[in-house]
This record gives sequence, C-alpha cells and structure tokens, in this order.
Amino acid sequence: MRNLIYCELLKLKRSKIIPISITGVLSTPLLMLLEAVQTHYDNPEFVFTLSDVYNSSILYTMLLTNMMVYVAIASFLFSREYTESTLKTILPIPVSRTKLLFGKFCSLLLWIVTLNIVTWAGIYVVCGIYHAVFTLKEYSLLVAIEWFPKFLLGGILMFLTTSPFVFAAGITKGFVAPMIGSAVIVMGSAALANQEWGALYPWTATFFLVQGKIESTGYPTALSLGIIFMLSAVGFFMTYHHFKREDLK
Repeated sequence: MRNLIYCELLKLKRSKIIPISITGVLSTPLLMLLEAVQTHYDNPEFVFTLSDVYNSSILYTMLLTNMMVYVAIASFLFSREYTESTLKTILPIPVSRTKLLFGKFCSLLLWIVTLNIVTWAGIYVVCGIYHAVFTLKEYSLLVAIEWFPKFLLGGILMFLTTSPFVFAAGITKGFVAPMIGSAVIVMGSAALANQEWGALYPWTATFFLVQGKIESTGYPTALSLGIIFMLSAVGFFMTYHHFKREDLK
C-alpha cells in the first residue's frame, strides 16, 4: 500500500498540478494581505491581530478558493487514467482495484492536508511582511501555532467532502462536471456561511465545526458530523462501485 501511495505522489510530482495547486492555495494568504493593507489605509485607527487574520482566512480556505483547488486535484487524480489512457496498463497488474482506489484517496488526503499547511504558513509569512511595514499586533509564531490544529482539522474535513466530486470525475472521465459542481457548491457555501441552515449543509458544516459555531446554530454537533460522514461514505461507495465495474476498453 505504501508503494501505491508513493506511486500516486510521484504522478503528482511529475505533473503541473503541484505548482498550480500551490499557487491556488497561496491566493488565500495574498487576499488576506490585500485586505489587511486596504483596512489599514481605509481605517488606520482599526486594530486587528494575527489571530483575527487567521480567523478570517478560514472562510476563504474552507468555503471558497481552497475548496475549488481540492476538487481540481481530486478530479485530476481520478480522471487522468482515462484522459491519458493509462487504465489499460493499471487494471491488469496484480493489485486489487480496492487497493488502487485506497492509494488514490490516501494520496488525495495527504496532498489536501499539505496544501492546508502551505496556506497556514503562507498567512504567517504575508502577515510578517505586513508587520514589517505597518506593525501587526500580537504577531508571533505561538499565535500561528495555536491555529495550526484548526487548519489540519479543516483539511481532513474538506477531504471527506470531496468524494462526490471524485465519483463525478470517474463517471464523466474528466474535469468539467466536478468543477461546475464545485462552483455551485461554493456559491451555496457563501450563501449559508452566516445562516443556521449551514450546519446541515456538509460543505458549510465543516467550516462551522472548525470555527466551533455549530452549537450557536441550534443544531447538535453529532448531526453535522453525521451528515458529513454520510456524504463522504456515499461518495466513496459510489466511486468504489463504479471503479469495480469498470471494463478495459
């Protein structure tokens, strides 16, 4: 299994998806820097901290930019065997399709968590640039470390909500359907980000869980977690069922 995961990571390494995805997730730190600079010039008396920046960045990371990047990566991992016609080479090898799928999902999880860490580190760096020029209150590595577990948890929860897009990539054998779906999901997330109903919407519920906002919506945490895990399980099962029935063509 370790070799399968290593093989999938090598495929990522040899493609352009790695620099593209890193560039994509670094858009969040850049957006936060631009927002901080604009706030400084529009309202110089307003004081905000590094913790405030991280708190705001969670919204961009989990509901907007990073989510679309992760759907693109998931689509790439699971559709490239069709688009590059390598499925004929992979399926006959003496490794079960279950292990092949598991290796791909593990690689996806590792890369999503890694990119969330890149986002977390990028925010600390750009805030350091802001701090050097304008001074940012409570700017320290200890504050950044306090937010690190939230970014790790966010990456894991976002991975769970990508399984339906993986299924869409397998069915359509391409990027178009998953990316259109992710755009619709992102619009829904933006609409429900400040609504109580967001606790019942899987992609917004992940954000509420990381931010500790579930209880304020009036819905139990167990319900939101159950919805997320149910969505994930259905996506995994449908992907597995489709891949197990896939024939060589």
